[in-house]
Amino acid sequence: MPFVITLVDWVIQILIYLIVIASLLTWFRPNERNPLVRLLHTVVDPVLHPIRAILPSTMGMDFSPMVAILILWFLQRLLSRGLS
Repeated sequence: MPFVITLVDWVIQILIYLIVIASLLTWFRPNERNPLVRLLHTVVDPVLHPIRAILPSTMGMDFSPMVAILILWFLQRLLSRGLS
């Protein structure tokens, strides 16, 4: 069982990193046809889309990545506390 929890912890951590990378890429407007950018959006958008549907953008700023990271961080802490 600890292997599964460790694996989920790693997946959550990687997803947090991908959300940060996707957020930083919005500043540079990369080519949407780039396979790496498409892969990044394929992984990150399903996580951010439900949050964007609930949370409106304020003054042109999208806070959904920050909310998603906070939720993922909370889940990660919940899993680590479940072990002890």
